Amino acid sequence: MSERSVVLRKRGPVARLTLARPSQANRLSPELLRELADAAASIAEDDAVRVVILRAEGADFCAGWTPEAIEQARGGLTAAFEAIATLPQSVIAAIQGNALSGGLELALSCDVRIAGEDARFGFPETEHGLIPLAGGSARLPRIVGRGAAIELLLTGRSVEAAEARRIGLVSRVVATADLAAEVEAIAARIAERGPIAARLAKEAVRRGMDLPLDQALRMETDLTILLQTTKDRAEGVRAFKEKRPPRFRGR
Repeated sequence: MSERSVVLRKRGPVARLTLARPSQANRLSPELLRELADAAASIAEDDAVRVVILRAEGADFCAGWTPEAIEQARGGLTAAFEAIATLPQSVIAAIQGNALSGGLELALSCDVRIAGEDARFGFPETEHGLIPLAGGSARLPRIVGRGAAIELLLTGRSVEAAEARRIGLVSRVVATADLAAEVEAIAARIAERGPIAARLAKEAVRRGMDLPLDQALRMETDLTILLQTTKDRAEGVRAFKEKRPPRFRGR
């Protein structure tokens, strides 16, 4: 049996997805992308999972595509990115070293991005007569704004962690040695909160970004009404009145 390119481990409410090809700088091969899509499908069906950590072995998060993947990118391999982006659970990317090309697109598919101080981000595609293949030109401006996005896409220059934080590409920058612990702490904080509320909050932001403001506000109200019907919401009220931590069940 060949060694897997993606390792999925679930422990309690946290699933950890690890890119496990450090000798290849975790470049996105067709095999890795298929394994990633399969792992995401497994997570999506598991109500016990509340948070997902996407991380990578070795010095680099993901240095881009393999030549084989670029050739097959129009054949459906980009479905892995959508599978990560549409997970109902919160997804945190732990990014060290290079996150370039498809690696940056993978990070952009996550909800929260935490970077080590050695992280570097960029889309070098135009140097090779290409454009991003898996949603980079669509997701990047939604996160950093049109001006910063188009400058990075057209010049192909890479940005270090500090600049990535300044333009909003990542939420936090920490010492690379502390990256794993920081991401685990964030995951634990999300996991202890109301799982239904967390999922609906993510849905409100993801869908609301593409709606006119009045429709987004109406959707938020609809989701709030839906949340009021859950047992978790009732437990939250009881816990507040009794001055104790809530015991959420995801129901």
